[in-house]
Amino acid sequence: MNYNITKQKNWHTVIDIAVPAEKIKPEMDLNFKTYQKNVKLGGFRKGKVPAPLVKKMFGKQIESDTFQPFISEAWKKVFEENKFEIINEPVVTNIQYAEADGLKFNIEFDVRPDFEVTGYDEMPVEKPVYEIKDKDVADTLSDLQQRNAMIYTVEGEAKEDHFLKVDLQELDSTGIPVIGKKYTDQQIWLSRDNEEITRQLVGIKVGEERKIILTPQQSEQEEESESIPQPQMFLVTVKEIKERKLPKLDDEFAKDLGSFKTLGELKKDIKEKLISQADTESKIQFNNALADELIKRMDIEIPPSMLENYLNAVVKDFKNKNKQSDKINDNQIREYYRTSAIRTIKWILIREKMIEQETISVNDEEVETKIKELESGNEHSQQYAKEIRENEETKQDLKNQLVEDKVYEFLANKAKIKKVKKSLNKNPDEQKVVTK
Repeated sequence: MNYNITKQKNWHTVIDIAVPAEKIKPEMDLNFKTYQKNVKLGGFRKGKVPAPLVKKMFGKQIESDTFQPFISEAWKKVFEENKFEIINEPVVTNIQYAEADGLKFNIEFDVRPDFEVTGYDEMPVEKPVYEIKDKDVADTLSDLQQRNAMIYTVEGEAKEDHFLKVDLQELDSTGIPVIGKKYTDQQIWLSRDNEEITRQLVGIKVGEERKIILTPQQSEQEEESESIPQPQMFLVTVKEIKERKLPKLDDEFAKDLGSFKTLGELKKDIKEKLISQADTESKIQFNNALADELIKRMDIEIPPSMLENYLNAVVKDFKNKNKQSDKINDNQIREYYRTSAIRTIKWILIREKMIEQETISVNDEEVETKIKELESGNEHSQQYAKEIRENEETKQDLKNQLVEDKVYEFLANKAKIKKVKKSLNKNPDEQKVVTK
């Protein structure tokens, strides 16, 4: 028996195995004679079934019985004489037999990629630095004010910024109601962004009816065809008029939002949280930039089975989280997530290789220090710390995260970093490049 190992570019390994005819034929003949001797068929005495009929009816089974010991022997020999880091189940493929040439077949499987991580010295990477300005605090405070607004019923005429609860009845060009085109309990906001409808309804009262004309929005296809949209007429019946009143930004407002005595304390808390949020966002984006640049420089191929298994898990997770996912084809989910899956797998392989290559590790003392840090944090952090102490799997997850943090730290120390100042509003015009 001879074999040859072929390692393909995408880490798929094919082992070509050949068993010479002089070994196969005697076993094949013996098995054939055994079948012919023992087979029973109607119209023939036992052992007297004609050879062509035996071959026709049991030829495939005879071949399988003959080949199996040679396949098992080859399998054992290949995996005893070679060490492969296999990541999927090996399979026997392409079984071929000819009396003159003997038996040929393949054993195929994927192996874990083996490579060296290079190219990270002086690797150019941008690091976002978010500046927290007074405007960011003011915008957050304004958002809190909006979310805590109170709704009041309005007596009298509707004005800009009021909300109307109405019934809408579509009318034809002659003013006759269109059957099946009545919409009850609709809400309309009289705002400057909706000038057309606001202009026609300002001044209306509860119980009043008013006809309005609206111009439908054009689709892209309609704009390209230069067709003119036809106005629509509606009869509006007002059922309620309401307004939102914003709370006053003062110490009382601050007290209502938590353990703050003054508005100044609330503003200070907002700024601290924005700084923490900005630091977290900066770290995430910077780490992603480090990984993306190194992935681009390595350009490694990933094993087909690794991608397939990952996408299988993605599809399963997607369906568990989305109960209406039966309407979505599995292939659609796979194609949607394929690019991100490839990126994730490449980073996992590179990260694991770097951990091995640079001997990156985390000891128990470092894990304990992190747990104590969490225990001194907020309620959420304290709960996480408790879970870590009670669950070894959660503790291992933390350890893995700390190791990954060290990988990013290693890359950051080697990289050529260009810091870019950004505003929290993420306006590109406000970005400024600063030195390392």
